[in-house]
Amino acid sequence: MSIEGDRLAESTPVLRGEGTAMRAGTVHRGLVLVLCALFQGGCTATAFLAANLPSTFGPWKRFASLPYGLEKKQKLDVYVPEGPAAAPRTVVVFFHGGSWSTGSKKQYRFVASSLAAEGFIVVVPNYRLNPQVRFPVFIEDAARSVAWTLRYIDRYGGDPARVFVMGHSAGAHIALMLALDQRYLAAAGASAADLRGAIGLSGPYDFAIDSPLLRSVFGSAPDPLETQPVQFVRGDAPPLLLVHGTDDRVCLDRNSIRLAELVRAAGGQAELRLYPGADHGDTVGGFIPFWREQVPTVRDVVAFLKAR
Repeated sequence: MSIEGDRLAESTPVLRGEGTAMRAGTVHRGLVLVLCALFQGGCTATAFLAANLPSTFGPWKRFASLPYGLEKKQKLDVYVPEGPAAAPRTVVVFFHGGSWSTGSKKQYRFVASSLAAEGFIVVVPNYRLNPQVRFPVFIEDAARSVAWTLRYIDRYGGDPARVFVMGHSAGAHIALMLALDQRYLAAAGASAADLRGAIGLSGPYDFAIDSPLLRSVFGSAPDPLETQPVQFVRGDAPPLLLVHGTDDRVCLDRNSIRLAELVRAAGGQAELRLYPGADHGDTVGGFIPFWREQVPTVRDVVAFLKAR
């Protein structure tokens, strides 16, 4: 199974404008069209700004740039729903995409705020990127951020016994590596058994290292198989939710199909959600408030979290 590695760098939300029938009024329809044009034109900084505008304010508090390590990139944001809770809240640690070489936590406020509005605490870490680092440093950073969450999230009203990892694209690869390969969290002083579940949106889990980008990120691995989540499938892994668009040409949907098949064959739990006609960015774009009716990502993610 392979991934179109030379196109993986296009891992920002590319929202499709054809055939959409937004019900939120003329302003929302216009904003969707603007977002489509911006993403398709490669104006990613402006596109993320537009995507985050609806989540600038909301019923949540953000604790910004908390250090989970000594490196400049080792910082995270914590989003906490406002108001009292009857019990400690479920926690989601979300890893951004960007081909392991671009992206930052500040671009994904729309994801965090959407889940916070549903009553979840959300942790969004930065991690070191290629070419400054290579595999497995970004996964080690992610493991440290999860260990920090397990250790300190109770101070923010979170339940350390209900922590999930989640990511989009390269971030999904990172999340699934943490859930399946037990060595990373163990080295960070935690355990994969501490995770209640893992969610991957449009992730690469079984791919060939066959492009300049992927060779830069993973080429130094002594064993290329150790870069692949499918190599660490086990029946006792945390439950998985794998979401993919059938029209994804950046990271083919058979990555999620294959991983789900292997986990189930090993006796583990893996829910697979394939969205007909959705592309690589639509799965995360579904967290933009006025895009929810087009892609059911929020519905499926919330249902998975609440079921556990």
